Amino acid sequence: MSNTHNGGWVPAPGAANQVPTNPAASRDWRIRQSLWLLLPILGCSCLGGAGLIYVGLRARRAAWWIPGIVYMLVGWAAFAVTGESDQQSALSSVATAVVLASWIANILHACLINPAWLRWRASHTPWYAQPTAPPPTWPGNPYPPTTAPPTIADLTTSAQAYYGAGPAATSVPQQPAPPVAPPAPPSPPATAPRPLDVNAATFEDLAALPGFGAERANWVLAERHNRRGFGSVEDFAMVANLAPHEFAGLRNLLTCTPPPQPPAGYSPHGRVLDV
Repeated sequence: MSNTHNGGWVPAPGAANQVPTNPAASRDWRIRQSLWLLLPILGCSCLGGAGLIYVGLRARRAAWWIPGIVYMLVGWAAFAVTGESDQQSALSSVATAVVLASWIANILHACLINPAWLRWRASHTPWYAQPTAPPPTWPGNPYPPTTAPPTIADLTTSAQAYYGAGPAATSVPQQPAPPVAPPAPPSPPATAPRPLDVNAATFEDLAALPGFGAERANWVLAERHNRRGFGSVEDFAMVANLAPHEFAGLRNLLTCTPPPQPPAGYSPHGRVLDV
């Protein structure tokens, strides 16, 4: 027993051991699969090519659906010329003859294709009706259907049984760990530089200050000598002609020890006599 599904043969349940019969042997099946011929016959050259397009696309044969497109284009063009031209003109007669010739050629072409179409339908099985391949059995399958894949322990045992247990593993004495060097003592914190006394600074001390140079250091030393010392750091900055940002950077680096005051009655020009 057999059933037809979508034109292809499908085995009936319980008929696995029976030889399938060709569905084309059934006359009813051939009639059902030949109903597409009604399109060329009743389409009157305009829709007749649709039948060839249908069977050509189903069977994936360009030699069938390309002529169907040609028949439809020729039929539409001939009908358009017939409708637009004068009924008594020669152009209308030629267009009518083209319509009839295209119609007859389409019918004959479809009848010639139909036997090949029936053979294709009888041998074609849809993808969803194709039987699935059973899983491979031993020895094609790497493992028997009822046997689980071997584990690592099974493979190790088999390898030892085939190649031998091999030499016994010898223990390697552990090497003593290298001594750990003691951590280095922390470095003493850097001490802040001692402030520079502007009344005791030498030429080298002044020239090493940020923003100073030889010319400014000489000028400051000359003024300090004339003044016999600076009274404050601000006096030093005014004499050195320091800008506000320069003085702000040197303020914490400078100090001033006021010079000793001369005794009372002392005059640089000599002794002052009391009258």
